[in-house]
Amino acid sequence: MAQILFGFGGVKFESNIGDRIRTATFAGGSGNITYTPIQIIKENMSYNILSRLKGYRVTIDITELINIDSDDYIQYQYLAQILSDLVDSDAQQYVTVTPRDDTTLTNSIEYNCILTGAFSPEDVHRVKTGQRLALSFTCINKHDTIPTVVSDTSNNTYVDDDGGTNDYWDGTDQYIDELG
Repeated sequence: MAQILFGFGGVKFESNIGDRIRTATFAGGSGNITYTPIQIIKENMSYNILSRLKGYRVTIDITELINIDSDDYIQYQYLAQILSDLVDSDAQQYVTVTPRDDTTLTNSIEYNCILTGAFSPEDVHRVKTGQRLALSFTCINKHDTIPTVVSDTSNNTYVDDDGGTNDYWDGTDQYIDELG
């Protein structure tokens, strides 16, 4: 079974401003982590490239937060409060983002970030069915390493094409889509 890099789980946001600790958790949310090299690049007189890697800038793209269930909006409200608390705050000016909030890990990867994209919920359809939100964050600190954390997916249960369950996929069962 695959070991998922950086963990596997939902998305969590947290702020701690003054005596207020706020948390917004989206169990069905998904996020991507990108490590962009920070480096000094020079070209010498022989036109050879010389580079010195200084670390990594972490960017987090929360690809989808869904507001479909009857109580999902509460987490949206918490997130809006977290982001609003940052305005003109004398304390921290960042949000702690856990893009893959993996409950099977003792320490999920989390970063102190600034919001670099717009907060703009969009309707899923042109009817009142739900909303989705995509956000972008940039870590405020340079990082010297790329984490080696992985999730153990051996506890997952898969449904095979006969309706039975396995804790593994043996490659013989077929994927069942919404049409059966």
